[in-house]
Amino acid sequence: LVISKKNKYVKCVLLLLILASCSSTPKNLITYSDQSFTKVFKRDLYDISAYNSFFENDLETIQDIIDNQKLTQSELQNLKLLKKNYQKILRKDKYLIELNPSQKYSEELIELIYQFNLPINISWDENKTNVIPENLLQKKIEGFCATLYDDSIASINKEISKISGAILVIFSDEYASIVRNINSTNSKIYIAKYDSINFQEFAGEILGINLSKSRFKKISSLNPNQVMSFNPRSRSDIKQIVMILKPQEFKAMIPALRYHGGNKFKYVNFISSLQDLNDLKELIDYEDSYTPISIFLSKKIQNQDSTSIDFFLEYGVLGDWLLNQVFKQAGVQSATVNGATGTVFYNSNTCNKRNISMQKISSELFSS
Repeated sequence: LVISKKNKYVKCVLLLLILASCSSTPKNLITYSDQSFTKVFKRDLYDISAYNSFFENDLETIQDIIDNQKLTQSELQNLKLLKKNYQKILRKDKYLIELNPSQKYSEELIELIYQFNLPINISWDENKTNVIPENLLQKKIEGFCATLYDDSIASINKEISKISGAILVIFSDEYASIVRNINSTNSKIYIAKYDSINFQEFAGEILGINLSKSRFKKISSLNPNQVMSFNPRSRSDIKQIVMILKPQEFKAMIPALRYHGGNKFKYVNFISSLQDLNDLKELIDYEDSYTPISIFLSKKIQNQDSTSIDFFLEYGVLGDWLLNQVFKQAGVQSATVNGATGTVFYNSNTCNKRNISMQKISSELFSS
């Protein structure tokens, strides 16, 4: 089966037909690369280092940089390794992925295979155990040391350890098991479960605003004839607030906390804040807070890509899994991947490590 890359609508229809047929019969799906695609789109080093699609012209781009740009010894070594890896990947004439027809995310995997532009065969076997977890964010995928959620927590722990001062962690019930992994090397941590339906009241309670008002009333009652000015104060011991909430709760919680605490706190979001966003511009609701965002995604934002990022994280993890299969079959020994979920450090002798950068959401992030 040859799928033309010049008609995306036809591609999507064909993918659905292929998947439907494969669900009932254990046949192979074979996709073929189309190098003429690169004549339309010019790829730069940033695109190539993402390892999410592969073209012969990429080798020329890498060599051109090696020949014509002033590079440090480290940069030169990294480029040579990138070129070597691409040579191995492009040289292989066939890749094989074995899947159960009932495997969740099969359609998305076919789309990713199309994007990779490699001769990848899918062998459908009804007796094959599902190799990809249903929960892509909370379960470890093959080849990786940790889950995406675990890597997000690791990034948050590094960020909150940069300054001293008490830390308040607000969490939703479904993340109760995750919140236990929050730790700081130099600060005390307080934990508060969000169990209210009123964000303003909840924020006032945990920040000590309600207590401050209560004290004022007691003082005022001692001399009711005296007119006293009052400005409720939030807790002075808290320096940072970490939010581990359901995706839809961030948009209301952050304004509620700011209403009572202003900018006196450093606000840090869990990666769930990136889920269920229909438009990248919705991130501006989190302005001046810190969020685990891959360099890949921040570049997407700076390029003013209006594409929805709904399911972006799950799609990124699927890409991580597929790339791991390609690396193993191509004989790649090591690689640094500018991935959608973070910077992935691949090593054939151990599990893959992922680093997610913590970035401050600001207007500068949305300007190229």
